[in-house]
Amino acid sequence: MRAIVGGIPGVGKSTVLDLLRARLGPRLDVVNYGTVMMDEARLRGVANRDEMRRLPAQVQREIQASAARRIASAQAEYLIVDTHFSIRTPQGYLPGMPLHVVSAMSPDVLVVIAASPEEISYRRAADTSRIRDASLESVREELEMEKLFAVAASNESGAPLSIIMNRQGEAEKAAGELASIMGVRSR
Repeated sequence: MRAIVGGIPGVGKSTVLDLLRARLGPRLDVVNYGTVMMDEARLRGVANRDEMRRLPAQVQREIQASAARRIASAQAEYLIVDTHFSIRTPQGYLPGMPLHVVSAMSPDVLVVIAASPEEISYRRAADTSRIRDASLESVREELEMEKLFAVAASNESGAPLSIIMNRQGEAEKAAGELASIMGVRSR
């Protein structure tokens, strides 16, 4: 089972994935798409993510495609690609999972981890280790864009799209919903 799981910063995606990883152990492989992209970029002599962002668009697309092929070849009983479906930039929103990447990965399911805008805003404001826009208006817009980009990815791949709400204090429940969507069987 191959899933692409996205969510905007502050929804608790990492927490949910960590809980699922604790349940499944070695049966689950979680790969971060951005990390795999950076690994592919290093093979081309790129030193860091800032340098990668400055590469010509065509080179970035080639790196994206290489990373997608590498992930597509992964063998795991359960594989999750940890990513963002949309990325907010000063110029507007970029697809975190461009259509050519989604097609190459052939996911069985797409999942957006979400939370209420109020919860996300609170989590962002409380996280002093990161600089994130915590305004409700901004969070609402980012949530909407994440879902819209996920719909486009679902349309391109033909994979069903699920949205899991990660309410405050209910990350275990969200991890259970993700396990169910992925058809996880107990052993």
